[in-house]
Amino acid sequence: MLPSESTHAKVQLRPGTTAPDQPEGVATEQPQNLPFLTNLKMGLFNFGSALADILGSGVWNRIMIADLNYPATPVSLLLGLNYFLAPLVVWVGQKSDYTNWRGYRRLPWIWSGRALIAIGFLLLAFATVELAESGSNIWWGGIAFALSLTGIGAVLSGSTYTTLIYDRAPPHQRGRAVGLAWTMLLFGFAFSGVLFARLLPDYSPEGVITLFVTTVAIISALWVFSILGEERPLPPEARPPRKSARNTPFMQDFRAVWSQPTTRLFFLYIGLSFTAAFAQDQILEPFGGQVFAMPAGETSRFAAFWGTTALLGSLFALYAHRRMSHLTYARINRYGIWSLITTFLLLALAAFSNLEALIRPTLLLFGLGLGLWNIGTWGLMVSVSSAEKAGTYFGLWTMASLIFRGGGSVVGAIFRDVAILTTGSESFSYGAVFAIEALVMLAAFLVIQRIHFSPQTDADGKQILVAVGAEG
Repeated sequence: MLPSESTHAKVQLRPGTTAPDQPEGVATEQPQNLPFLTNLKMGLFNFGSALADILGSGVWNRIMIADLNYPATPVSLLLGLNYFLAPLVVWVGQKSDYTNWRGYRRLPWIWSGRALIAIGFLLLAFATVELAESGSNIWWGGIAFALSLTGIGAVLSGSTYTTLIYDRAPPHQRGRAVGLAWTMLLFGFAFSGVLFARLLPDYSPEGVITLFVTTVAIISALWVFSILGEERPLPPEARPPRKSARNTPFMQDFRAVWSQPTTRLFFLYIGLSFTAAFAQDQILEPFGGQVFAMPAGETSRFAAFWGTTALLGSLFALYAHRRMSHLTYARINRYGIWSLITTFLLLALAAFSNLEALIRPTLLLFGLGLGLWNIGTWGLMVSVSSAEKAGTYFGLWTMASLIFRGGGSVVGAIFRDVAILTTGSESFSYGAVFAIEALVMLAAFLVIQRIHFSPQTDADGKQILVAVGAEG
């Protein structure tokens, strides 16, 4: 848990740099205590998001690459549409700081975005089946349109959901609130492997339709339930004027945030670490199918393996950070990074040596590393963000995570395709991607080491991050 507002993480600024001011015309109120069960309820939103994520990057890509034999590059580019729209996330986050729809700021963006995602996935299922059955390339247009809808929906609702959690929790609970919500994302990853393996053990057109319709019904219910009633409308006297967003231009807020040296260095860290962590995102299941001839139901369980330990790792990190004063977010983050480096080296060894027995235990380590890295990274994000411009900050972090996650997954898929064309070896191609991930994650570790952390003790004896600008 983060300390009270009076001891909240301070950013040491370079000479001539000023801290962001409160947005003009926006009234801020001290949020009420966020009960643990309410935090879990709000986290169900991310549980549904995990199902949606695996439905696309884990199941649909497996169908297209391993079952229908399409190249990984166009599939990864289509799945990456939402990532390439990510620069708009910062604009959405800033605008949500000033939105006034009957007193609501975040909900209009969240509801509209999630509706587009649900519609997009339904269209994706029908377009995929028609492409497979007819072979007509016109259905690629339908697939692109469907994934464009899901991408736009993610842009509208991703950072605004995280900002709603930040708004909903008082300062001393924000680390726990955001971390627990993202732990639910990992829990969703674990559950998705079991659900999707049961709904689609092997490819069939009917199975694809059933899988997508069932999943869309589940995730829509989770999204509605999780945040229903959680944003309280501001009273009329506290609502921002509708013209306030014009009074505070987007670039003015963005420059105020970007002027902080810690912001720029942390952005670079996010870029490297997310690129490394997700370069395998769209090739892990095909790796099992093409190198080890595993059926679709078995590779769908990959998410259950790493998702389970990711959940356990996240819960341990949240508990340890609260109970053990020496386990700061920075230290938890470092443990996660080294676990991920080890994971990618072991996956590379499994690919190069054709060691199928190494896959499952390595996936367990992968999940553990993701869990620790997840909590550490999001804890640091909260600490270096200001409440006054929370929408802009979390828009920036969400944009960075989406761009570099998407870019990493596309680069991984492209490298895999190029390596197969040049070497003719699927084992070598997958192994090379995993080895490169380890090197990039090592670079991320070196970058985060350039941010200096000073232990500070609050009333509860917790150490928190003091973010200091990069050296020289």
